[in-house]
Formats: sequence, C-alpha cells, structure tokens
Amino acid sequence: MHPELMSAAYLAHVWESPVVRQFLEENAVRTVTGIHTVGQEVLRGIRFPLPPLAEQHRIVERLEKHLSRLEVGRRAVERVIERAPELRGAIRHTATSGDHPSAGGCDGWRRGALRDVLERVEAGRSIRCDPRPAGDAEWGMIKASAMTYGEFRADEQKAVPSRTKVDPRHEIKRNDILVSRANTAAHVGATVLVGDCRQRLLLSDKSLRLVPLAGVDRQWLVQVLSSPGVREQISSRATGTISSMRNISQRNLMDIRILIPPAREQSGIGKSIRAQLERIDRLAEQLAASLDRSDRLRESLLQAAFAGRLVSQDPTDEPAGIPLARLRAEREARECSSRPAPRPRRAARARVSLATAPAVQLEFEL
Repeated sequence: MHPELMSAAYLAHVWESPVVRQFLEENAVRTVTGIHTVGQEVLRGIRFPLPPLAEQHRIVERLEKHLSRLEVGRRAVERVIERAPELRGAIRHTATSGDHPSAGGCDGWRRGALRDVLERVEAGRSIRCDPRPAGDAEWGMIKASAMTYGEFRADEQKAVPSRTKVDPRHEIKRNDILVSRANTAAHVGATVLVGDCRQRLLLSDKSLRLVPLAGVDRQWLVQVLSSPGVREQISSRATGTISSMRNISQRNLMDIRILIPPAREQSGIGKSIRAQLERIDRLAEQLAASLDRSDRLRESLLQAAFAGRLVSQDPTDEPAGIPLARLRAEREARECSSRPAPRPRRAARARVSLATAPAVQLEFEL
C-alpha cells in the first residue's frame, strides 16, 4: 500500500465492508479442522472502489464519526444486558426477604428450612440413552441442560432405548418443580417450574423433583430457590471439584435455610416476581433487537461510504488513476534500471563438413 495512493485507515474500513467480507467468505477454503483460509490468489482478486486520496480522508473522517457514536450506544446497551441477571436476582431477593410491597412486610413470616415446605423429594435413575433426541412415540430422558437456563426446556433430552424398562412414576408432568442435582458450579441446584411438556419424558439421575406440601405456592418456591441467598447456600453445600460437575445431595438441599411467609401471601409474591421478571425479559428482547439494528446500521454506513454516498465528491481532487499511473511508471523505470545490460553476442565458430567447406569459404571470401 503506497501512501500516495491509499490511506491506511481507508483500507482498514473497506476491509470490513460487506462487499469485501462477502467475497472472502465465498472464496475461503475450509480445512479439515474447520478453519477457513484464503490464499494469495483470493486476496489478489479482491476488488473495491478507490476514490481520490483526499476523498478517502473525508470518508474516513465522516465514517469514524458515525461509527464512534454507534459504538457508544452499543456499549451502553450491552452493559444493560449484562446487568439483567443482577436485576433478576435483586427482584427475587427483595420479594423473598419480605422487603417488597407484595410481601406485606414480615408479619407472620418465620425462619425455617426447605424441608419445612416439602412433602418429599423424588429422584430419577441412571439409564444409558442413545445419543439422539427421542421421537414422539419414544421415551426420553432430560439432560442437565433442560434445567440450566432459568426455564424448563423439554427439547433438551435424549432417547431411552426401546428395550429399557421404564418406571412411569419418573415421568415429568406440568407444574413439576425440578432441581438440577448435578451440574457445573454455576448451575448446580438450578430450579425450574415445568410448563408445557411432551409425554414420555423422564427424570434423570442428575435431576430431582420437589413435591411441596399442600398450600405451598409452587411459583413462590421456585423463586425462593432461585434467589441469590439460596443459590449461595446451594453452592457452598455442593460437593465435587470446581473444575468438574458439582453435586448437591437431597439432605443438604433439604437443610437450606429460607424465610417462609404465610400461605396466603405466597401466591401474590410469586406472581409479582414472575410479572417483574417477564418485564425484564421483554426489555432484554428489545435490547437484543437494538444490537441487531446496530449491526445492520453499521453495514449500511459502510455500504454508503464505499458507494460514494457518505461524502460529497470534489472535482478538484486528483483522480486516483493519476498517482496510480505515476507509480506504475516509476516501478517500470526502476525495473529497467536494475536489469543488467545484455552481453554482446560472440560470433559462433562455424562447424563445417567436407561437403559444405567450399561454399562457406566462398561466402566468407565475398
């Protein structure tokens, strides 16, 4: 790249433009390890607009002004998205500790353990499953990931072999409260309330089903188990190495300390938390859509910049073809001056036979 022909900043931006990126993606070669590579021939085949150098500087200045504003807005949105889990935790903590208006204060609340609101805990069993999802007519067993993301995901399951004997008591039903007994350190003890669920779906040995006492609100109980204070207790009681799967035993889970409000207040607390979490979810979706719009706007800016629509053109600018022709001429001159002069050719000594000797001699004589 010659500074008389192209600005380095212009090249950096044009390299990120949709036209160049699409060309590279279409011509890249995928290796056996899944890495995409491009060769020198592909790079030589890249075509992009080359305006006058002065116009390049104007394009870069205007483009970077717009992109910097766009980046500031994008970072602000990303910070809000990053804090969404913290906000969810704060809502759960406030409501389940009696500080939220929906809790009606702490009158009638008591300290207890999780066992005080449960009738029993049920566990699944270990079954060697096929490494594929179960069909509609087959039995499936949930994976740990079915309870990892704050909601029950019935599609996170694998097929139980057809000849395996299944205990129908382990089938998952709507409104079940499931806890991830074994998972990573960040997700052990994750709790979900089952909504819509396919039939023939089983608990695994890595999951527990909590059956609450009559009168205990399930939505409230799920939010309590998902609150920061309870999550910290579960993490501290879990066993196993930090780098591997962590486990929480039924006994340690039942001993978790919680605040128990009167039964008449539990439903209101659970519904209030759920409503606020849904508002956060909707906000998160809107913010994610904003990031998508930001990406599209960035592409539009780059397209406009390299199509000559972002800045006005100045007829007094030296066309890019002039310095390009000058550089080519200088290069050709350097190549000619560095090329060694040809040696004078020596006359080849004639090789004659007896048959041709008289004629050559005559010719030489002439």
